[in-house]
Amino acid sequence: MNRRAAFTLRGRNPDVLTCIANLSNDEVFTPPELANRMLDLLTEAWAEGHGGADLWSNPEVRFLDP
Repeated sequence: MNRRAAFTLRGRNPDVLTCIANLSNDEVFTPPELANRMLDLLTEAWAEGHGGADLWSNPEVRFLDP
């Protein structure tokens, strides 16, 4: 079966990650806009709970992705 993702350029260069997210296959990609919003919320929540500290500048912070 030959299927292609439908999108138009509308006179601009699309973001590469957005184009990859729109490809049709068995994988489900998280839209880059959503990932950026989630990271922003994580940064804000960390700062709120740690006296305004910057999450990304703390070398002691570890993330676990099981």
